[in-house]
Amino acid sequence: MTAPRSTPKPDPAITIHCTTCGSEDVRRDASVAWNAELQTWEIVTVFDNADCEECGGEASLTEREIVA
Repeated sequence: MTAPRSTPKPDPAITIHCTTCGSEDVRRDASVAWNAELQTWEIVTVFDNADCEECGGEASLTEREIVA
């Protein structure tokens, strides 16, 4: 599978964490569409639901600023 197109980087830079356990091993569901011209999958929509691989279930997510 081809990597999805890039999205603008937030400023300041952030990491995304599970609010329950603090893990960064989190996922979001998305819908993608095939772009025949570019020969790649493109993200159409990112859904609200999130999962934490560490907790093993649905999760709420929080952003943390990366401090240099």
